[in-house]
Amino acid sequence: MRSFWKNTGEISARLAGAPRLLVTLDFDGTLSALAKTPGQARLRPELKAALKELAAAPGVSVFVLSGRALESVRGLVGLRNLYYGGNHGIEIKGPGFSWRDPVAAEARGVMAQLAAGLKKKFPPKTGVMVENKVFSASVHYRNLKAGFRAGFFKHMKNFMKEQSGGLSWRKGHKVFELVVIGAANKGSAVNRLAAKLGRPYCLAAGDDLTDEDMFRALSRSGLTVRVGRKNASCAAYFLKDQPEVLKYLDFISALRRKK
Repeated sequence: MRSFWKNTGEISARLAGAPRLLVTLDFDGTLSALAKTPGQARLRPELKAALKELAAAPGVSVFVLSGRALESVRGLVGLRNLYYGGNHGIEIKGPGFSWRDPVAAEARGVMAQLAAGLKKKFPPKTGVMVENKVFSASVHYRNLKAGFRAGFFKHMKNFMKEQSGGLSWRKGHKVFELVVIGAANKGSAVNRLAAKLGRPYCLAAGDDLTDEDMFRALSRSGLTVRVGRKNASCAAYFLKDQPEVLKYLDFISALRRKK
């Protein structure tokens, strides 16, 4: 991985030659600082203003692509004329486009049943929060209480071994996610929207393991940026931390204004 800011010359040259851009951004840990619970996450006013300005720039489409449910991320950003992806791309909605993964939609009943069982297994007193996102489910353990730590990871290890029926577990920042095998991910979501928009040049920024799907998808054809350096990442560049995302958005907007 290379520093984004130490390579702005070559990056500017690549972006200058693109008539249109699709700028994709994760939400938690990228647009918003990581919070103790999903409900505490907020989009700072200056980042919201930067997103609005970028979306208004000539030839730019902005895609906020999150592991959250679609309506959750739309509500947190609160801007029109953007594209939004929920459940890692299982749901996409924006100007002139609305799509939902049929494979994941068929598994809603099973997902709801399993999420209910997980809530019983991990009640609030454990510090674990189970989130049913309709097309996927998340088990957040950022606030896991010390007395329940050993039991929690033992149960999760067993769940990950036993789970079947077309579902699988994956790990993120202090969260385990239950997803439908074969359903859309962030990589396929970026490609799907890019095809709808006539194949603009794609940029993608994110900080979590699920963002690696879009980094891999764009490894040869786009510009990929990880928030926080991680040598094992498939992203080509990195930003030092989440506060640098504002500077990143302003950088792209400035380039488009010059164009």
